[in-house]
Amino acid sequence: MNIAEIQKGIQQLRKQNIDFIAVSNSEWYSLFKDEIRNSIAIEGVFANRNELLDVLEKNKRADNEKTAAILGYFEAASSMYEYAHNQYKEQEFILRISDIKQIHTLLMRYEKELGTYTGDLGGFRKGDIEVAKATFKPIGVFYVRNVMELFVKWIDTKFNDKKYDRLLLAAASHVWFETIHPFRDGNGRVGRILLSYIFIGCGFVNIAIKGISKSQREKYYKALEVCDDCFEKIHSDIEQGKDVSTRDVDNYMKGVDFTAFKDILKERLEESIKRLQSSKKIRLDKDAVCSLRDLAGAFNYSQDYLRNLINREQLKAIKRGKLWYVRVRDMQKYLDRLSKEK
Repeated sequence: MNIAEIQKGIQQLRKQNIDFIAVSNSEWYSLFKDEIRNSIAIEGVFANRNELLDVLEKNKRADNEKTAAILGYFEAASSMYEYAHNQYKEQEFILRISDIKQIHTLLMRYEKELGTYTGDLGGFRKGDIEVAKATFKPIGVFYVRNVMELFVKWIDTKFNDKKYDRLLLAAASHVWFETIHPFRDGNGRVGRILLSYIFIGCGFVNIAIKGISKSQREKYYKALEVCDDCFEKIHSDIEQGKDVSTRDVDNYMKGVDFTAFKDILKERLEESIKRLQSSKKIRLDKDAVCSLRDLAGAFNYSQDYLRNLINREQLKAIKRGKLWYVRVRDMQKYLDRLSKEK
């Protein structure tokens, strides 16, 4: 599947549901939950599917590091993705520093309340930092504001150039952001939310960069490492007092091989589209009565979780012998109630 085919697939989805990027859309919500699990796993916070569902759809409390990470990511990403989607529909997409700070504010809010994060919400770091096992050194603290202004200006310039490769725009912006590391903590998650935010603004969809297994995380990190040298050179020039323009950024990037990371992004876009296109729920009649197994597959829930909803009288069901059956319409009613509560 090439980029043109991906774009065509997205346009077909928009014809079915123009607001398909929304928590109220169960197909998209299923994809979004996988994104959350994978992104926080890259940071060393592992949650299985049932743990994730318990936090998002039952507890809704941030009483430990894991729940704070889940809820923070959910609120930051869901809010910013719907915002980017509205910007795209109005053809008004633009990236501002305040948007990036808002991602960080929402992402880290619960960790701030817990006391596990002591920095400023949405505030750039106030000191120099080192990134464990990284091959780069983040820009000096006194130059964070300068480089972030250049970063945002470059993205907006390339976004407005309709001929500029959208995959390269997304790839380069993510590598550059992670090389800057503008915040005291949360940079990885902010960067991945920002990556999908840019994709949605370009008319694509959000992606789930795989990170649950060690090999998946290593593949991601290696793809970043291959192309971060040019951004370190940009930072070095800024620290030496040189005036770096967006055109200079393009010159620094010449000859840099972004292929590995672009391939990851393309694979993840393809997976997102295929999942949304092949969702069984689209093909299910709302009056159909499904077994718990079929319903779990159609809506990407575990059978145990659905059984728990039935036991708590949150989901209507009938029992035939030893098996539970649920009407699709009743499952949709549960999801509608859930989205209103959020």
